[in-house]
Amino acid sequence: MAFNKDEMNAPKWMDGAFFEKVLRRSEADDSVTVAEFQTTPGSRPGDHFASIIFRAAVSFVSFGEKKEISLIVKTMPELEGLKKDVLKDGKLFETETIMYEAILPEMHKLLRQAGDDTKLGPRLLYSSQDPTWVMVLEDLSKQNYVMKDTQLNLQESKILYAKLGRWHAASLCLSEKIPEMKSLDYNLGVIMNEKVAEAWNNNINILAKMCLEWPGYEHFSERLVKLRNPLLKRLKEMYTDQDNIYNVLNHGDCHYKNFMYQILDGKTEDVMLLDFQISTWGSPAIDIIYSMYNSVSIETRDNHREELIKFYYNEFVNALKMFEFQGKIPSLIDLRIEITKCGHLETFLTTMFLPLLILTPEEMMPQLAEQSNEAIQVDFSDVKEQEKLAEHCFKHPRYTAVMKKCLPVFDNMGLLDL
Repeated sequence: MAFNKDEMNAPKWMDGAFFEKVLRRSEADDSVTVAEFQTTPGSRPGDHFASIIFRAAVSFVSFGEKKEISLIVKTMPELEGLKKDVLKDGKLFETETIMYEAILPEMHKLLRQAGDDTKLGPRLLYSSQDPTWVMVLEDLSKQNYVMKDTQLNLQESKILYAKLGRWHAASLCLSEKIPEMKSLDYNLGVIMNEKVAEAWNNNINILAKMCLEWPGYEHFSERLVKLRNPLLKRLKEMYTDQDNIYNVLNHGDCHYKNFMYQILDGKTEDVMLLDFQISTWGSPAIDIIYSMYNSVSIETRDNHREELIKFYYNEFVNALKMFEFQGKIPSLIDLRIEITKCGHLETFLTTMFLPLLILTPEEMMPQLAEQSNEAIQVDFSDVKEQEKLAEHCFKHPRYTAVMKKCLPVFDNMGLLDL
């Protein structure tokens, strides 16, 4: 979770002239003039990490006609802190720009040619590096898409895996036409940095100590400590190794807060994929495992994991056939082998992100319940603050109950050894 002060007020360059430039491109009208605009924070605290997002309501005149539009503006943070450190070299924005400009339109074109009107992600209206990295997207909230506060149930999970199946299939079909797709590498130098390693080591140490306090779990403690460095090395291999049975373009960050949901009469009808900053070419297991922990609810995963894997696979194969794919279609066994090979990602996710998914922001940090949004400031570059927050989350009864269930399962799967 992260919420910076510079998410509350738009930067000075985000002015009328900027929106005129955006709309002249998106409307294909060099005479566009902006009458007025208003910017507000584009997301809630905890809904995203690797960007600053604003929503802009713009009134303008195009071809002599008065119009109004709502835009989503995604850009770089200006204040010093962890967000700025992670994003400063522009690699994440570069990847997402490639995704929106070169890859997503071709995926949609392939779908339309096959008679499938599935929409995988929002439309990019404008992108630039001047005066900083910035992207302007259509505002999906105007199409009744909203964020969710909870992970996905079975029905919602199937909507997600139907889209991932099409996404992966489309990438396999387009990989020769769009060779830069194979160069996307999760931006490991940005994501798997020293601060992430520090947080991982701290979390493992906390869990190892807790195991000593749980009767019957003491033997896990030393093994967890031994796993610290080898597991990070294994993760890097997992994300860079392309010697897999087959590869696809992974979304890379299948977290339920990186999607928007079209909900009608209380039922989710569609899931829209967002945030393509760490998309990566590699094993399909990356998206499957990541989504199982960061999108699918614990109850749904525990009761329907195998069903969802089979459902995803069927959607993937059906999409390949729909696209008239000429290569060898991977088998379900091939997919399950890839999931087994990448299994240590499950160990990593349960110790790095699961506490943040199980607990509400107020449970993680009780002071949030007492503060207005404008007052929220969390310094995730402060190691001591990170350690204090992690220990608080790890000791919450809901997390300890999940880990007491997961550790024996991981042991039986060989995921506590390297």
